[in-house]
Amino acid sequence: MCKVIPICYDFTDGGVAEWTMAAVLKTANPHGFMGSNPIPSASREAKGPMDSVIIKARLNGTRGRDDNPNVPWTSLEVAEEAVRCYDVGASIVHIHARTADGGVSYDSSWYEEADRLVRERCDLVLNHTTERAWNVPVDVVTRYLLETPQPVEMVSLNLGYNIAWPVDNAAGRRVTTISPNSYEDICVTLDACYSRGILPEPAIQDTGHLNNALTLMNEGTIRDSRYFLVEPSGPWGGGIQSLPGTAHNYFFIADRIFFIADRIKEFNPSAIWIALGSGLQTFEIVALAIATGAHVRVGFEDSPSLPNNPQPRSSADHVEWAVGMSRLHGREPATPSQAREILNLISKPS
Repeated sequence: MCKVIPICYDFTDGGVAEWTMAAVLKTANPHGFMGSNPIPSASREAKGPMDSVIIKARLNGTRGRDDNPNVPWTSLEVAEEAVRCYDVGASIVHIHARTADGGVSYDSSWYEEADRLVRERCDLVLNHTTERAWNVPVDVVTRYLLETPQPVEMVSLNLGYNIAWPVDNAAGRRVTTISPNSYEDICVTLDACYSRGILPEPAIQDTGHLNNALTLMNEGTIRDSRYFLVEPSGPWGGGIQSLPGTAHNYFFIADRIFFIADRIKEFNPSAIWIALGSGLQTFEIVALAIATGAHVRVGFEDSPSLPNNPQPRSSADHVEWAVGMSRLHGREPATPSQAREILNLISKPS
């Protein structure tokens, strides 16, 4: 089940670092913390030489143009960026509504326009956010989930409060930011999703979120135990209250997702997930995920830069990096149709 697979990626200013999976394991897991099966595969089934990998492009998030001037904000910019990512191998795009000056928006008409523009040009799977600021009620989010003429196919779903202490450069100190999601908020959001056939992505950023996922699945509030979004993020000491995005922590979460799947076999014993990171740690996590059979997410929201490229022109550059990494490991990027099949999504909206 665990093979030694070459991993080639560039995290330095100079050349390409070549790792074997055994070397990655030694770095990530010097004490053998997962016992005899230290590197979980994202599927229990044996994989063929050219299995498919879902590559999701995360186009903007709340990313500012001070990080990269090419971050798309308007619905037209986002749609054009989505098509660029599709052309080089993305099967899903994850988008956030933004105002013309880069502010956060919850406008259903923004999503309606962006979705329409993308669907006119390609068959990408569309993925919205449900993240919101601390002072925004949950019904603002459910409104745009319910009001678009055609439902989006997927939404990310935080399984609790996300808290961070970013540095406020103007104030010269750290401040507290909170993205809320109470149990009651999650239930309301899930009701809106299931009423329109939208797939929620349970986002696992820490073991507490994993425990929340198990709680919600055991009681049937989350109806499908098969799919997760695994996102350890940020460096140690970075002020983000989640599991930092290291190789060790990625394997730690992945192993416990198998534990959840084993606990709820009556739903589905075979878990799959999309993995991501934050900043340049994204590329380490994504490389490990590809090598061990998982699916991945890349783009400007996760990192405004690439290894050896501080200012890429597009999230499509990130997708091309992930496609190249996948092919080094004998995997081909999934088409949108293949991604829908893997994720058990409803038929593509017309």
